[in-house]
Amino acid sequence: MASAAVAVLLAAAMLLYWCLTPADTLFRHAGLVLPPPMGVGLPVRLLAFAVAMIPLGALIFGLLKARHCFRCFAAGRIFSSDAARSLRGFALWIGASALLKPLAGAALGLLLGALSPGQTRSLVLNIGSDTLLSLLFAAMVAVIAGVLVEASDVAAENDQFV
Repeated sequence: MASAAVAVLLAAAMLLYWCLTPADTLFRHAGLVLPPPMGVGLPVRLLAFAVAMIPLGALIFGLLKARHCFRCFAAGRIFSSDAARSLRGFALWIGASALLKPLAGAALGLLLGALSPGQTRSLVLNIGSDTLLSLLFAAMVAVIAGVLVEASDVAAENDQFV
């Protein structure tokens, strides 16, 4: 239950950001150098919130998988198949979040850029070191989790012989 409350708080904080932040700040954070409109309407802000929640949602799912993995560890099931598969799920969701982040940023750039009074369009694709490090981290954890899944499968097979 506590993890659901944290997810709701994260979503609420993101919603407040998209509803209360001035237009010029939204444009600057989206990497747009276009002049912002005088205001950004609520429908556009809610659509931008939905787009921004896509990578954050993947991150939240990954953290829930990590929580499940740590619960297995706490229960003494360190090398269990369930723990290994949860760790692999964590890695996959973190990788998905890292891949979705630049795509969501590009979608936000197009959405907000369409509001510019200059009638110009701008596509912003930002792939930074944070994205690359998240992908590297997710790949390394996925490899480790894959080894643990194989090891737990072999251990389960060996237990059947005894």
